Amino acid sequence: MHSRDVIINSRRALGAAEFAREHGKFDEMHHALFKAHWEGGGRLEQVDDIVRLGTWVGLDGDDLRTAVEESRYDTVIDENRRIAGSVGIDAIPAHIFGRRYLILGAQPYEVFKQVVDRLAAAQR
Repeated sequence: MHSRDVIINSRRALGAAEFAREHGKFDEMHHALFKAHWEGGGRLEQVDDIVRLGTWVGLDGDDLRTAVEESRYDTVIDENRRIAGSVGIDAIPAHIFGRRYLILGAQPYEVFKQVVDRLAAAQR
């Protein structure tokens, strides 16, 4: 993973992921977006980069471009954000472990290890 020197607005990427979900390609698009962002192969605020990734995973590029440019999934994104906020999630990434522990934002390995260790101890 490469450090990014800017904070991006991921709303377009979230819309593209919803488009992919509708077309049975969510997992593929999710992984492509993640890889592009963290390995430096794409700028997720740029429609052209999003469309390139979508085409690569098998989505129709023209339909994806239209969906992203017209903000077709804004209502879904806003509702998901509202639901997340209602349970205390207000950062990306957010990880829930064992329906009990919530880790918000980028955290060091040690934080994840502590949570996993607690869950393992509770199962003994």
